[in-house]
Amino acid sequence: MRIPFPPKGLPLSLRLEGDRLQGEVQARVPVFGEVRLPFAARLEGPLLKPLPLPPPALEVEGRLGEGVLDLSFRLHLGEKWGDRALAHILEALLLRHLEDALSPEAKTLV
Repeated sequence: MRIPFPPKGLPLSLRLEGDRLQGEVQARVPVFGEVRLPFAARLEGPLLKPLPLPPPALEVEGRLGEGVLDLSFRLHLGEKWGDRALAHILEALLLRHLEDALSPEAKTLV
């Protein structure tokens, strides 16, 4: 997912301190209400390598370029099949929420 850096008007907060990128994705998810998932990554050159956080958290990988951030998100909630299924559903909903906010028609970017 391509995200402008720094993000403006997105349900995403980012903070770059030295070689560490920290952030949080926020979304209103049916049944769950407001969901906030943190993430952290280490910058190695232009590449972002995931740093472990206690669940529930996102794992991110990507690349930081001039004015743009290419990220891939993965959510880990547990080892049981029900936990993994829930993680896939939440991950899809959060990504859809971010994609909607990034679309040209999104009013939040105006």
